[in-house]
Amino acid sequence: MESLYFSLNEINPLLQCSLCDGYLIDPYTIKECMHTFCRTCILSYFKNLSRSEYKCPKCDVNLEPVSDISKCLIPDRQLGDIVRSLLPSLDIDEINNEKLFYEQNSLSIPKDLRLKLRLVKTLSPMRYTDQQGQIRLRSFNDKSTVSSLTKKSIIPIALQIELCKKFIDPSLILKQYPRKYLCVNSQLHIDHIRKYLETICQISKPYQVYLFFYDSCLSDSTPLLLIKNLLFPSTDRIKLYFSIILNK
Repeated sequence: MESLYFSLNEINPLLQCSLCDGYLIDPYTIKECMHTFCRTCILSYFKNLSRSEYKCPKCDVNLEPVSDISKCLIPDRQLGDIVRSLLPSLDIDEINNEKLFYEQNSLSIPKDLRLKLRLVKTLSPMRYTDQQGQIRLRSFNDKSTVSSLTKKSIIPIALQIELCKKFIDPSLILKQYPRKYLCVNSQLHIDHIRKYLETICQISKPYQVYLFFYDSCLSDSTPLLLIKNLLFPSTDRIKLYFSIILNK
């Protein structure tokens, strides 16, 4: 089977929000016309409009008069996964933006955000401001960037995590699911990812999260970089499964 190669510039219009002109973050789609926007962007757009003014900001299609505009919107998780798969460093920007929001509003940083900050604190964000004050996208092909990363032995790894429902207790109800794609520090171990999943999924004893590579359970002390080099040497990401098991 032949591989398909394409330039990111060619598909950028499909990955961007027309309201903020940035990449789609937590994308939501309008049911009537199937145009997609960032969740925050589209909710902010409708916030100060009356019901009679509810229209798609891109095509002006009239939306049904509803008491809650969110009923006209549906989450597009597949598109969100595609964006994060193509741009794994984008999550770092959003984590830093979320931290900045809490700091500017003098709010305490939630536990799950503190954990995310620990995971990515040594990684460079995708956007940066150059000497002319212009906001640009960082390229890891840049010699200085690669040299810096190599010198510190810090390599960003794209991590794909999927829930394996085969071993989950049917009585267990998850209130929140982790993101399918993450960009993490290669110096982390499986233990860090397990704790992240337990925090996001709000898992506590007697339940515990286990990470697998196919049928092999991974030890907490296993470094992600070792997994990448041994099990995924020719791919651009690590793909692991996790399950939640009741420890009796």
